[in-house]
Amino acid sequence: MSSDVIQHVDLAVLGGGTIGLSAAYYGAAAGLKTALFEQYDFGNDKASSDGDSRMFRVMYSEEDMAQLAEASLGQWQEIEHYTGDRLLDRKGLLFYGLPASSVEGNLEQCAQVMSQMGIPYTRYSAEQLPRAYDVFKDIPKDYFGLSQPSGATILVKHSLHTFARLAREHGAHLLTHCKATIRPCKSGKGPYLIDTPKGIFEAKHLVLAPGAWSNPVLSQFGMQLNLTIWQMTVAYYKVDPHLKWPMWYEFGPTKNNQQQLFYGFPLLDGSHKIKVSADFTNNQYQDPSQCTYQPDPRILDQMSSFMMHRFKGVEPTPHDAICCLYTMSPDAQVVLDTLPGFENVAVLTGESGRAFKYTPVFGRILVQLATTGKSTYDISEFSIKRKGIIR
Repeated sequence: MSSDVIQHVDLAVLGGGTIGLSAAYYGAAAGLKTALFEQYDFGNDKASSDGDSRMFRVMYSEEDMAQLAEASLGQWQEIEHYTGDRLLDRKGLLFYGLPASSVEGNLEQCAQVMSQMGIPYTRYSAEQLPRAYDVFKDIPKDYFGLSQPSGATILVKHSLHTFARLAREHGAHLLTHCKATIRPCKSGKGPYLIDTPKGIFEAKHLVLAPGAWSNPVLSQFGMQLNLTIWQMTVAYYKVDPHLKWPMWYEFGPTKNNQQQLFYGFPLLDGSHKIKVSADFTNNQYQDPSQCTYQPDPRILDQMSSFMMHRFKGVEPTPHDAICCLYTMSPDAQVVLDTLPGFENVAVLTGESGRAFKYTPVFGRILVQLATTGKSTYDISEFSIKRKGIIR
């Protein structure tokens, strides 16, 4: 393929994580000639869309987030029914702990939102939790729990494979190991020229979903955002498979200026292990090149201590510890908007640890934004122009 031949596409997607693949599918399905560029491979261990599982939930402290989650659930089910692929393992979700606010919301507000919206759930007192879930021990008296049956484990590898296959079946070109560089566009109206190892592309519309590489990509537009990359630690623990292991999230107390937030998943298929993570980090960076990709031994110790204290039937040694990257905005909310000053450019960032559950609906929204400049969904909360986002 000659590097001096310009290939014309309607829609170019930068970033082949779960949202980029979703946008490529929805763009191609809408009849747009679509190309996606991923600098590594799908599901690589350098970014945010690898691993075995992610959490789907409709339990939110904010009604608009719960509404989007319900819309996303409908799209997940559409894709499952159409393809015959199993993407969600529906075993429900248990939130429990203190009502204090956290990066994942406020437990009492979650109950209020679900009650107001008529989302079915069950509330447990501290005394009731061990009777409902026999894995628990030593539940503090000021804890309570919320169980919601729509919660599910998203099967990550299946999801990435399915959206990639759907995108290809609808005509999208998915180019891996293909780092893309956007040439400066003085007019801000496009079309946009993109240099890649596989040729030069010209695109009428752009979707930017580069995750931790957001600021390096946005620098090509003369823009930088206030983003921090969290290097998260994940591990697996051997457990007693005869106990009732839910998908769970604990909203714990603050210790040493760090709120104790831990979460875990049900048993892996055919395994006696569960996946566990802390929803906090000691390692924050401004550039992905700074990341060590080494699990934090301090957090592993905290996770093991927590697991032994809170649950029955757990072996104390963590296994297969890995890292993943969260890209976080100052208010821990997603950025999903058009790029100021550039027509037909849509951007998603600040989404890591927040957006996998929204894979289909965010993919659709990005295509809407890139092609029409607006969305039929209420995404005002995700505005790039909100205070503190643009540097």
